[in-house]
Amino acid sequence: MTEAGKAILPPGLVPWPADADPGNRLCVLISDIHCTDCTVGNQTASESDWQLFFEQLEFAVRNPGDKAHTPPEQRIDELILILNGDIIDLIRTSKWAQAGVYPWQRDDPRFGRIVLDIMRDIVRIHARERPDDSRLPYSGFFYWMRKSLDGLRGSGVRVTIVPIVGNHDKELQVVPVARQMFYEECLGLTALDISDSYRAWVGAQMGSARNELYPLLPFYIADVRLRLLATHGQWRDADNSRATAGWRPCDGWTPKKWQQEGYRAFSDPCFGDTVAAGMLSHFIWCAARHIDPKLPGAQRLCNLLDEMDLYRPSVAAVVRLLSESRRMARKDSQAMDLHDAMLGCFRDSLVLWLSHAETWNSAWRSTRMGLHLLSVLTKLQWYWLDMALMRLMAKVQEPESDISTRTLFGLPAFSERYRELGLRLHVEGHTHVALEADLQCRPPVSGRNNFTYINLGAWRDAILRKRSPGFRRRAIGRALFIFDLPRLGAGHPDAYRFYTRDMISWGDRLDSW
Repeated sequence: MTEAGKAILPPGLVPWPADADPGNRLCVLISDIHCTDCTVGNQTASESDWQLFFEQLEFAVRNPGDKAHTPPEQRIDELILILNGDIIDLIRTSKWAQAGVYPWQRDDPRFGRIVLDIMRDIVRIHARERPDDSRLPYSGFFYWMRKSLDGLRGSGVRVTIVPIVGNHDKELQVVPVARQMFYEECLGLTALDISDSYRAWVGAQMGSARNELYPLLPFYIADVRLRLLATHGQWRDADNSRATAGWRPCDGWTPKKWQQEGYRAFSDPCFGDTVAAGMLSHFIWCAARHIDPKLPGAQRLCNLLDEMDLYRPSVAAVVRLLSESRRMARKDSQAMDLHDAMLGCFRDSLVLWLSHAETWNSAWRSTRMGLHLLSVLTKLQWYWLDMALMRLMAKVQEPESDISTRTLFGLPAFSERYRELGLRLHVEGHTHVALEADLQCRPPVSGRNNFTYINLGAWRDAILRKRSPGFRRRAIGRALFIFDLPRLGAGHPDAYRFYTRDMISWGDRLDSW
């Protein structure tokens, strides 16, 4: 503690700039939107889902107490919308495979052009008004976001958008022109709209130049008044972070080291997000090209290919596709060519994936041992063995369905130095599994000893098993609303509160096949 009794900042931590004249604030967080170019399937939620979400957001701003007539002291002065990583997805696309360039080949002169091509399609699908041709893929996330936020600005509410970097949109950190397109076309922000205080905050956190017209995406936000630390969560995932000269994933949360190295651990290519995901995209693109639409069952396989990234983990989608094509081939001999084509594309993609040096260089030692075994066994070309290996990979890659107490206490917001600042709430995404957990830390600070972990999951359609045999598609989403209302008075019980709103929806569109 300092002589003035104020907590000393932990090394490298750069808090959100405090407002000299604090007003009532609402902070809303969503994660893992995954807006893609839809060339290997649409990974984000539908337009109707986004319309409903932004209607709920506007209602929360105008009616923070859910009352018909909001008293002046409860009215929201500022909205902070935090997009907590994987906002867009620059990996799930066929454009890399079509060009014969992969996301880790950043020295290739075509790399930047491919990123821009992907961005243009993302803008067309997610940031423009719905096209007249309703058959084209469309979600309109950024379009409805800007429309909603512009309406709130028009009513006098200050609006701040904080785009946290994830592991599927980190190419924005290394392609400035694409980052400019993201700010302007997706977020609706020109260089003049970005405040000096925001630039200074990002520059201090990321160790980057503060005079960049379009700053890097920040890695986290730590707001003492909101009692919040939010970050995407890839720093806890060894497959989706890269060891550097000064940091390894086992070192945990070390913003000072990351800052000194320009956060390279989370902008350099990684095994999971760049290499393995690139292999899946190549397989989808290859399989779609080799399907003969005249054969029985072809449309079903095409539908499966469109939805492969809606499974968690993605390897489970490969297992289902090969199983379905095998079942159809046994039922109808004419479909045997389809199964052979799927199996051939799978093996070709796997061999290609294992032939890249980056696959081995980016994998951890334990993963490399598994890759060696995989490379030997796949040469046998036994269907049952291929399926067994895929099922094993799916089992290994299953996302956490819960979080252990030991892991919770290892999160930065719950460490003593961060608790001294007044942080109580640790928020992340990344796993696509919505979770929450409450814990108690000692000693209590300022009389409060309740702490909360929230994982926001993902906003997307998802393929899930039914209780009876088969699969079902449904839409899922979670948003966190944090109310900070100092104008109510420090002693008011509702001066600070937060809640989540979960959405699970079904419909004819989701059951379309």
